[in-house]
Amino acid sequence: MKLSLFKNRINVLWLLAGIALASSQLSAADDGANTDWPLLGRTADMQHESPLQQINATNVKNLGLAWYADMPSSDGLVGNPMVVDGVVYQSGPAGRAYANDLRTGKLLWQYTAEVNLARMGRMPWWARRYNRGLATHGDKVFITSGDCRLIALDRKTGKKVWEVEACDPTGAEGMYGITGAPRLGNGMVFIGNTCGDTGVGRGYVDAYDENTGARKWRFYTVPDDPAKGPQKTPELEAAAKTWGTDWYKKSHGCGSVWEAITYDQQLNQVYLGVDGPSPWNPAMRAADAGDELYTNAVVALDASTGKYLWHYTVTPHDGWNYNPTSHLMLANLPLEGSTRRVVMAAPKNGFFYVLDAKTGKFISANNFTPVNWASRIDAKTGRPVTLPDARYWEHPGKRTVVLPANSGAHNWQAMAFNPATGLVYIPVASAPQALTADPSDVVGGVRSDDYIGFGKDPKWKAYGELVAWDPVKQQARWRVRRKLPMNGGMLTTAGNLVFEGTGDGKFEAYAADTGKLLWSFNVGGSVLAAPSTVNIDGKQMVLVSVGNGGSSNIGASLARLASTPKTRTQARLLAFALDAKAPLPEAKAPELPKPPLARFPEDQVKKGAVLFDQYTCVYCHGHGAESANGAIKDLRFATAETHQQFAAIVYGARIDKGMPPFPDIPADDLKAIQAYIINQAWDGYEAASKKESAKKSPSQKH
Repeated sequence: MKLSLFKNRINVLWLLAGIALASSQLSAADDGANTDWPLLGRTADMQHESPLQQINATNVKNLGLAWYADMPSSDGLVGNPMVVDGVVYQSGPAGRAYANDLRTGKLLWQYTAEVNLARMGRMPWWARRYNRGLATHGDKVFITSGDCRLIALDRKTGKKVWEVEACDPTGAEGMYGITGAPRLGNGMVFIGNTCGDTGVGRGYVDAYDENTGARKWRFYTVPDDPAKGPQKTPELEAAAKTWGTDWYKKSHGCGSVWEAITYDQQLNQVYLGVDGPSPWNPAMRAADAGDELYTNAVVALDASTGKYLWHYTVTPHDGWNYNPTSHLMLANLPLEGSTRRVVMAAPKNGFFYVLDAKTGKFISANNFTPVNWASRIDAKTGRPVTLPDARYWEHPGKRTVVLPANSGAHNWQAMAFNPATGLVYIPVASAPQALTADPSDVVGGVRSDDYIGFGKDPKWKAYGELVAWDPVKQQARWRVRRKLPMNGGMLTTAGNLVFEGTGDGKFEAYAADTGKLLWSFNVGGSVLAAPSTVNIDGKQMVLVSVGNGGSSNIGASLARLASTPKTRTQARLLAFALDAKAPLPEAKAPELPKPPLARFPEDQVKKGAVLFDQYTCVYCHGHGAESANGAIKDLRFATAETHQQFAAIVYGARIDKGMPPFPDIPADDLKAIQAYIINQAWDGYEAASKKESAKKSPSQKH
């Protein structure tokens, strides 16, 4: 009886919390007034939820295209579209920003940051190819350039207001860059950076005055060189003790904050999702290391001062790149008889976490997708119970299949939380990965096969899911299967709807309570962005960006997980409304040409496949030499002229076109890499030719 009463009380609290939040937000929505989507996720809590309900589960079947805009970007934009005063703001790679009229889609202005390629290290060359969004507040738009710059633009004109260098593109062997979207709060702009998992530098987050660009504070996520003496703060002094003996000789840590930053208006705190230690292979780090703080942790700071408050580590002493740098969401949940302010995270490791926002206390966790690296999260300690078979570094020379892959069961694509259903909607990737320890690999100290889920082994299959997760009960309410692992971010509304785009070119709406498919539209391109929705002139519109996904590392280097050859198309912004019927022209993806050179011997190709990873070609040009074919070209499309100049290009002949020089690669290694690329081109060309022949041949019936 007591248990039943307790459950009833929880249900009542849950209902009241949802009603209170919904009623506080619906007044503006109900009268049809114009609304904005000014922040990533709409509000600082990052719930990607809207109180609008003109479009709802009953009439969403009548949703149609209102307009489309071809965007001047070779890479499909992946940021959450921002809307302020009837203008849609988006950002793209290499410090680009775009403003479109919400009513018509007309491009109002665009901005491109000037860049000095001569002073960039290798990481900025990579980072400037990716961009996951911007921020807006007042009369400004805030963007990043990839090569370490944070830039404020005039929102109405697109002219630069101020610019700061938030990291050193030449420092730490040129291994700093910025790929994430800026975050806002308390009059400040928060921004982190990335070292690309190289381990050559220290991760940190900065806070800048949004009006002047003056830096207010900096928080380092890992300790400094112990040889310099005591650390400068108590939390870093404590962290230094967790890295083991002579750790700094093997890794400088990294611990980048390349995406997850969330500002808490209620508590005036900033939550960071910190990347893992580098290299990934623990055998290459200190043998007696502990948690290697504050890597792989959710860290809370005082937003005004940057002072450390608390941390919670999701994957201690990580070996799989299972970091919490994906979306951190805030909510007030009915827990243990009261309403608690919580941080919710669905990191790469496949477990969903609920943490107390004020104290960082572990509340609960459960896996939202199949995993084989850990059996559970211990309820008392909040720490994972890892499984020996997944620890590849303990099995030298052995190929180990892990689930999820190091790209994660959930990456940066946005989750969404609906206060009426009490559910969190997660874009989930189930993609097995084969790992082999390889100390010569520059980035992780491990080689990977990311596409084994597309092979013939029935045990390992790659797929995606839309999962509706109950964060209180820590269980799935419903699931929807996806063909590809990596799909778009989420939007949920008071109209009992969940919207998501897919890698294979669909934009869909589901009933938020049951998961029933209510509407589907073929958008022609890959979708990784989260949609937005606003009212304009009494009409609710839903906006989403589509294209080749090339503005993110997932879309470029893991193209097969996030798109198909048919959905690697031009960048477009689409706007939907009820009863709209605008036509959408077909967006055609280029087809693979016949390779200009004959196949190379297999022994040379096998060597080239390993070197393609070791020299980090894979991180720009994609696993299997297959990319989104945007600004970073799919090498399988390379012409005879390109192959004639292959060595010169790698050694620096195309610096002006964005190709960084690699002068230290020996000629024999270079030839093996070229052999690998040519044979991959033949594999792709022949596979496409077989599919085309099968389409043209009449079916045989017996």
